[in-house]
Amino acid sequence: MPRTKPSALTGTAELNALIERVAPDILALLADRVPRTKAVIVKALADRHAEDNVGLALIRLVVTEKVVDGGKYALLQGATPDAG
Repeated sequence: MPRTKPSALTGTAELNALIERVAPDILALLADRVPRTKAVIVKALADRHAEDNVGLALIRLVVTEKVVDGGKYALLQGATPDAG
């Protein structure tokens, strides 16, 4: 039976902490209100954050309605970059 790969994140608290570290950088990148694809965001933050971590943070920002995803990610109208 194949062994499953252990998760780098073991709980909700660790996931929340990860997102709290990454989200401000995403919001700062989108502060100029220019919509960007996930690939562009990942590339811009590659020196600071892993691709998976950026993806998780983007999902959270969309779900919490700070960022909108219409094929490209952008700050939601009225959202401020420090609202992470």
